[in-house]
Amino acid sequence: MNSYKSDTSDTASENLHRAAETIAESKYVVVMTGAGMSVESGIPPFRGTNGLWTKYGTPSMDGYRQFRADPAAYWDRQINAQIDEHIIELRESLRRAKPHDGHFALVGLVNRGYVKSVITQNIDGLDLKAGMGDALIEIHGNRSRLRCIGCAKRTDLNDFVPLFVPDPCDECGEPVKFDAVMFGEPIVPEVMSAAREQIDRADCVVAIGTSATVRPASGLLWVAKHRSRGDQSNGPTRLPDAKLIEINPNPTKLSSICDVVVRMNAKSGVPALLEALVQTRVVFLAVS
Repeated sequence: MNSYKSDTSDTASENLHRAAETIAESKYVVVMTGAGMSVESGIPPFRGTNGLWTKYGTPSMDGYRQFRADPAAYWDRQINAQIDEHIIELRESLRRAKPHDGHFALVGLVNRGYVKSVITQNIDGLDLKAGMGDALIEIHGNRSRLRCIGCAKRTDLNDFVPLFVPDPCDECGEPVKFDAVMFGEPIVPEVMSAAREQIDRADCVVAIGTSATVRPASGLLWVAKHRSRGDQSNGPTRLPDAKLIEINPNPTKLSSICDVVVRMNAKSGVPALLEALVQTRVVFLAVS
């Protein structure tokens, strides 16, 4: 039974304090961020009232298959802007976007040792621009890089819009595409494995600005909360469930299984969490 309470019984301030205490008592905290983190930087989400799909309609879900069938045709469409309107708007918003206070506070949480790893579902690279280092796992890739579909070698782009058809990979000769994961494309196995390893180690997971609907990434949150492992020699064993904290202004599919829910957006909620953690540590040191 979790300790989730509705907004009618707990204020945001009280829940922030509970979230800070939960993190302070944990040994390995992992954060997962979603589109809500990027929205505050002016990048529209796909879903929701102001989402790109709501505005332009749901696009084809077989983009990766189309790329594999004819990479040259795919790149020709990209270069000559013969692409869906929602991609054009997304591309322009990515170009303009800058990190906000929530991104910088998240870097602060890592640098102060409160958070061990950050798994982002976003492709905007704003965490890197805010100063995030090796703690970051970009599970859906990064739109400002190219990636070989064969050996997964990555190269940086100078812009979100390519000016020419990229050469095949100089390592294996396979075609290259944007590093961002396309519809119908599996997550790079090494990236998924790294994310799963962090989730398995976590005793506390903080979900920030994610609707928890995009699989398989969002499934990791359920893995953390309801995890178990089996050992053929010793029989089934149960690992302790991770504590789950949600920072999101809106209810999600995740809310009902969370231990603490903070109804704030990422831009204000993450800095508030960092401040609450610092205050919690000051109080702890004062009484210890």
